Amino acid sequence: MRPARVLRVAAVLAYPRRCPFCDRVLGWLPDCPDCVAELAKLRRAVPRLPATEHILRDVSGAAAVWRYDGCVRRAILRFKNGGRACYGETLGAEMARAVFGCNYVVRHGIIIFNGAPPLARFDLVVPVPASGHARGYNPPELLARPLAQALNAPLQPHALRKCRATHTQKGLSAAQRLQNLSGAFQVRDARLVEGRRILLVDDVITTGATVSCCAAALMKAGALEVFAVTAANTER
Repeated sequence: MRPARVLRVAAVLAYPRRCPFCDRVLGWLPDCPDCVAELAKLRRAVPRLPATEHILRDVSGAAAVWRYDGCVRRAILRFKNGGRACYGETLGAEMARAVFGCNYVVRHGIIIFNGAPPLARFDLVVPVPASGHARGYNPPELLARPLAQALNAPLQPHALRKCRATHTQKGLSAAQRLQNLSGAFQVRDARLVEGRRILLVDDVITTGATVSCCAAALMKAGALEVFAVTAANTER
């Protein structure tokens, strides 16, 4: 076993994998037996989101794995609000599998992608930037890491930045959310994204305003295409 793999196995033994949906210790188990039934009910039959249900501007499409309800909602809220950052690896791996067909196995508690490369081709994986620094980590970036690995595409966690303060999105209508975030994101260096096909990663699509405004900034900077993927979406 390679030294890097040995270190990862040691880390898993010291800090074993936990289910992001119920926090049960999984260790070397690939899936949580306590959550599998509810997750099957919450999984979207078709990951791709119809443009009639969300604001999907400046993106070639968008996809989500689950409906934002039940254990999925609890997991994402826990993940975003001071929960275990390691949840992102499991959630991101499942996003890669459900949306792009990237198969993986769990060996010695480590997620390993295998099989043929997916049909989807992206030049860059870009997470939606953090809204603040209170967490010490950016949830979309943690989701984006396994996606970049599975898709064999470079991760650029700082391609986008939030360039102005915005009001909280809670309680706002779709139109108000879009107005609130319009012009709030900016590409740090256009050379990073110009002429590239970009996978934009976020945790939840509520109205689509956030991914649309991020995509607008990327397209303005010269991106060739932007496709958005999230762990879950709300339904209207």
